[in-house]
Amino acid sequence: MMIKNKAWVVGFLVSVLMISGSSLEAKGKIEFSFHYGSWSVNLLRSVIEGIMSDMVEDQFRTQILEDIQADHPEYEEAGYSQTVGFDSGGDNLGFEARWYPGGQSGSFSFGLGVERVKMRFTLEEIRARLDLQDTTSPDTASMEADINGELALQPLAVLLDFRWDIMPSSRIRPFISFGGGVSTPSAIDNLELSYSYRGELTATGEDPETYEDSATKTGKELKEDMEAEGEEFPLNVVPFLYLGFGIKGVVTDNIHLLVEGAILDGFVLRAGLAIRL
Repeated sequence: MMIKNKAWVVGFLVSVLMISGSSLEAKGKIEFSFHYGSWSVNLLRSVIEGIMSDMVEDQFRTQILEDIQADHPEYEEAGYSQTVGFDSGGDNLGFEARWYPGGQSGSFSFGLGVERVKMRFTLEEIRARLDLQDTTSPDTASMEADINGELALQPLAVLLDFRWDIMPSSRIRPFISFGGGVSTPSAIDNLELSYSYRGELTATGEDPETYEDSATKTGKELKEDMEAEGEEFPLNVVPFLYLGFGIKGVVTDNIHLLVEGAILDGFVLRAGLAIRL
């Protein structure tokens, strides 16, 4: 599946470049570039925390409940709550083809690129509470658990963007750009959630019991679990919004160095090399 998705991305990019090269004016310039840098979502933390909580809540609740019911089948869920905290990190690697309709000194350009963003979310400071009702008596119980884990995915995406070089005749050229794109569907299916928890069950008239467990699941398995519960998984693909500001240094007319800070479903700080034909 991964090979098929990569072949589709490369084939799409090559097809568009062939069409562009044959139809645009001869004075235009094509530029090929690659870049690499670090990625994190700390700037968008409040938005991502909500999505993360939706993705893992069902899994954590089900795991804890099943472990308890294995020993106490008379208990059923009466309520569940959790708080989610996380840290993030990763990297971004990309290749791009860019067309400057105005030629060597043109300011405006548009690019088509393939981006791989390695996203890692370290789940920490998660506190969960599961309230339980005894179906054979009026008694109640509750489990409070600490959960740690990691969610990792590596979406491969095609992005279209538009750029304006400021002072395009200078050897130092600031630029701004924006665009968007979408990942291949396999990005969600292949994500991996690994976690462990430790909690204490307290029940009316009973001594506290300690529970702990761990598991690893793929995105496909998480979707199947949520669908079995009649719930919808929050994402089928990873959409990307891109807004960047950078500086281009002209080494020669055909070789440029780039440094950029950008929003790409998180914050990216990256550097690259561009070759203009």
